Amino acid sequence: MFGHLEPGFWRIFRRELRQIKKRPRLAFMLLPYPLLLFALLCSIFYEGLPTALPVAIVDQDDSNVSRQISRMVDETPELEIVARLSNLTEAKRAISKGQVYGVVLIPNHTERDLLSGQRPEIVTFYNNQVLTIGGIVSRAANAAVGTFSVGVSIQVRKYKGQIAYEAMAAKNTIPLQRSPLFNPALDYTQFLLSAVMPAVLQIFICASAVMAFARDRHSKGHMSRLVRLGQTPIKSMLGKLAPYALAYLTTLLLADSILFVFFEIPFKGSLLLHVGYTVLFVFSCLSLGTFLALLAKDTLGSLGLVGILTAPAFAFAGISFPRMMMNDFSFVWGGAIPLTPYLQLRTDQVVRGAETWVSLPTLGWLLLLLCLFCGMSLLLLTKQAKTKDVSNPSSLERNL
Repeated sequence: MFGHLEPGFWRIFRRELRQIKKRPRLAFMLLPYPLLLFALLCSIFYEGLPTALPVAIVDQDDSNVSRQISRMVDETPELEIVARLSNLTEAKRAISKGQVYGVVLIPNHTERDLLSGQRPEIVTFYNNQVLTIGGIVSRAANAAVGTFSVGVSIQVRKYKGQIAYEAMAAKNTIPLQRSPLFNPALDYTQFLLSAVMPAVLQIFICASAVMAFARDRHSKGHMSRLVRLGQTPIKSMLGKLAPYALAYLTTLLLADSILFVFFEIPFKGSLLLHVGYTVLFVFSCLSLGTFLALLAKDTLGSLGLVGILTAPAFAFAGISFPRMMMNDFSFVWGGAIPLTPYLQLRTDQVVRGAETWVSLPTLGWLLLLLCLFCGMSLLLLTKQAKTKDVSNPSSLERNL
């Protein structure tokens, strides 16, 4: 491999390695930069679950009951009372300035109404522009107030002569048992980190393919030179993309190792299938980038198409918002991007531990995207190689 190589896959493979070696910035983008980005994301999601989110209390009752409610809210792991405000005007101002994420309002006469058998209304206001945090604040505050309410109701019934068991049974006529599946701890490392990293890496993979083919497209021999050195379009394309595929596969597998070992995220499915669809995902993204590189007239246009298609991919993948609720445009867009089936396969195998046969249709979907992008890329590569003739190919080969 270190001497003269005949035209074919290895000739193109070695040629591309030399091109990467000549461009330190490109080499840095292939492995070190994605790993540094992953380390940054790990530092953000290290805690797994947001805790001690700042909230405020507006206690208009100032009674023993209201103070007990405040203590229960403050003792909730997700929340921390950082301010006690006198009215809702101050509360609105605190939320608008970002000083707190939510406000719990305890109205006047709460204790009086509670002791007289009425139902006082305690209200939680939260900033739902930050959707995830707003949901956590609302859920935690409602849980704290609900627990207090159940406790008071049981105590009142016991005071009226009911025994503890009867009081609890009367309060919970139909017991509701909740069993959260797959991510019972609501760990955002398992939910978001393992999805955000492939979403970001998809942009890198497609952009790398664009820049790789842009060099040959603007070189003296154009695509005909590339195909001649590779013998056939398929060998040329595979040899050119192989170094990038190895680099990004290494990145993804190293990232997974950190998730499964360091963060101790359980892996419940088939390891062989996981490696298989990871390989398909990387080559699908490379094929998509190749297709866009050959489709657009210039490099900037190709990179622009990559940004338009892949930057919003996470929103269309169905992780943060269910795909079945999307409109037709968003549904089709998400379905045409390799990230969507990859994340679905990853969720099925890593989180749910689904049987292999359950993931086969999605695996076929990802394979179809690979064949589609690869086929269109080969057609364009063959067409462009035929339209660009090199006057003296032997001398060009000797220069390599």
